[in-house]
Amino acid sequence: MTTDSFSLTSIARAVSILEAFRDATDLSLAELSRASGLSEATSLRYASSLTTHGLLERDPGSGRYTLGMRLFLLGEDALRGRDPRGAALPHMRRLRDLFSETVNLAMRNGDELILIEVIESPRSLRLGANLGERDEWGSSAVGKAILAQLEEGEARLLLDEAMPRRDDAARILAQLPRARKRGYAVDDGECKPGLRCVGAPIFDRTGAPRYALSVAGPSGRITMASVPAIGAELREAAAAISAELGHLPSLRRRPTFARSQLVGSL
Repeated sequence: MTTDSFSLTSIARAVSILEAFRDATDLSLAELSRASGLSEATSLRYASSLTTHGLLERDPGSGRYTLGMRLFLLGEDALRGRDPRGAALPHMRRLRDLFSETVNLAMRNGDELILIEVIESPRSLRLGANLGERDEWGSSAVGKAILAQLEEGEARLLLDEAMPRRDDAARILAQLPRARKRGYAVDDGECKPGLRCVGAPIFDRTGAPRYALSVAGPSGRITMASVPAIGAELREAAAAISAELGHLPSLRRRPTFARSQLVGSL
């Protein structure tokens, strides 16, 4: 075996040790051996080396291994400076080319919802917002897509600020369970007459729905019959962008909406 091939084998074995923790928070040496596919002697050798470098930690009492803090710090370095627009643009262009409609990327900034990227439809007749504009929480597809992924109290506070009329807020809150279940929300002429928009949430590395992606166009072209197909494509694109931003689905914060409770409590 050459030096280069030996080095590559060593790297592959070290990675297999680290990958063993995908479905477990801590592992004994025997469990680590089974999960990595390496012998116990080999697993011990690599685990000991990774522990020396802070990539694994070993409990001196139980002898069980966990991922080390140094991995967390390296992950923080890898995620720092990730630009959501850079991650989203290839997917936005694909959606624009697929549907020939305007594609928007919105970001939650505190209590505001701001469009941070817009790729316009190639068609002469197009409807939608402009880059840098504030969007509406209760009427836009991107707003409702994010609200549907928030805890009830947080969503209610945002809507109370945006929609002073309690019956208007109740109407939007009642839509959120369905939007969450489908994975996308719909603006059916609520922002602008004649505009229909479909939006899906994008999660950051903490599991928070920080961004949303939407396809918007005249309701004559984006018909209600076409909404499920657009929603499915948006879900796929939003999930891919979330992954590029470091999101793990297991970290997603779960809302606690119940339609009867929401409507009855307002």
